[in-house]
Amino acid sequence: MIAIVCALLSAAGLYFSLGLGSQWWLLWIAPVPVLWLAFGESSPWVALAAAWAAYALGISNLLHAYGGILPAPALAFWPVVPGLLFALAAIGSRQVRRALGPVAAVLTFAALWAAADLLVSLVSSAGSISSPGTAEAAVPVLVQSASLVGFCGVTFLIGAVAAGLALSLRTRSPAPAVLALALFTANAAYGYWRIPAAAAAGERVALIDSNDTVGPHQKPDGKSELAAVDSYAAQIERLRGRQVQLVVLPENISRIDSQWLNTAEARLAAAATAADATVVAGFAASIDGAPRNVAWAFRPGAATPMTYEKRHLIPVVEASVFKPGPGPVVLPDGTALEICLDMDYQRMLRQDERTTRPKLLAVPAWDFGADGWFHARDAVMRSIENGVPMARSARDGLLTLNDRYGRLVAEAPTVAGFTTVVGELPLAGRGGMTLYDQIGDAFGWLCLALGVGLVGASSGRSRCADGDLNQSGAHGRA
Repeated sequence: MIAIVCALLSAAGLYFSLGLGSQWWLLWIAPVPVLWLAFGESSPWVALAAAWAAYALGISNLLHAYGGILPAPALAFWPVVPGLLFALAAIGSRQVRRALGPVAAVLTFAALWAAADLLVSLVSSAGSISSPGTAEAAVPVLVQSASLVGFCGVTFLIGAVAAGLALSLRTRSPAPAVLALALFTANAAYGYWRIPAAAAAGERVALIDSNDTVGPHQKPDGKSELAAVDSYAAQIERLRGRQVQLVVLPENISRIDSQWLNTAEARLAAAATAADATVVAGFAASIDGAPRNVAWAFRPGAATPMTYEKRHLIPVVEASVFKPGPGPVVLPDGTALEICLDMDYQRMLRQDERTTRPKLLAVPAWDFGADGWFHARDAVMRSIENGVPMARSARDGLLTLNDRYGRLVAEAPTVAGFTTVVGELPLAGRGGMTLYDQIGDAFGWLCLALGVGLVGASSGRSRCADGDLNQSGAHGRA
């Protein structure tokens, strides 16, 4: 009964903080009940099952956004793989606590959970989108460590705090909780130090979206295709005289068939010139005879756009339709182009930023309604990791402008009619120059080595203790 209660308490905390959950503060304490159980005298199999069930139930909130849309294997991945790795981290720290003490146990759980987070990001079809660390993006001061060691560093801190609290409750010793508090305070202090009080000078950016203004995506229909283009062009032209320098529209506004391509480009180019702003817009078009999900960038006075092709495609939903494109694209003024799911792949983004050193990211996107903030915050994490501001326009999601520290400059949910958000996006240096950009996921791999090493050392210590006991028993009988 106690195991069930612990599992349900942790599941509730994870449900409202992980995935579609928005209560970021709960994540710091959500694992405590199942860790308290694991650190006690319960069967290891019971503790494993409770921890796994808690995580699986907690992450099940993703069904509200993706149930019936994504294929069953993709939906099953999140509760099965990250859930099992979370449970194994709890059991590993249980063993270390018994052999090496509470401090080693705290470090073990934190390291193994962070390492699991990295491994999941490398094998998942959605990259790092389900990372516990991204749940803290709502509070930029708590996630600046991502600029040093990446999203895994935030997951490590969450795990250390939860394990420290659980051990203090189990042992009635304040030492583990003091360690947890010290790590939390040091992380927050670094965040306050890193984020400047005053915003840097910036660029005036507009985000435009209408959830209902969507052209055809299956069969060609020139009238409907150009109607969607004209609707957005009219909204862009309304920005005339507002000193907007960049306009970002959502992903895949419509398919544009080859016979209408020149007309669509001409109308958007005219709108960009009228507004005297660079316009980044997402469409589906044929490139080199293959269907692509593209972002077109129209600069004022230019007749033809620069084109970026989406590289990471949603399994089945997009992968069955489009072909992935080649490497990054950066405009002459330093604006880099990405599309939606591309932002969930930290290794690719880090390589992009190191190579191109952009001044900001322009990201057309298309979300699934309920996952608006869930998906946006993973993109915000990439901004922090790589030190680059972002303008993201997501249909069925959020319009967001954030600076290089993850602070939201402007935000608005998208609706049926047109929504336009205009804000001054602070620019401070170029992206691709953080410590994380230089060392990559080294911290995550270090966590894997540390966690596995501590579990291995605890196994050796346990075997030595058993051997000493057996030897003492033999001498006693002699």
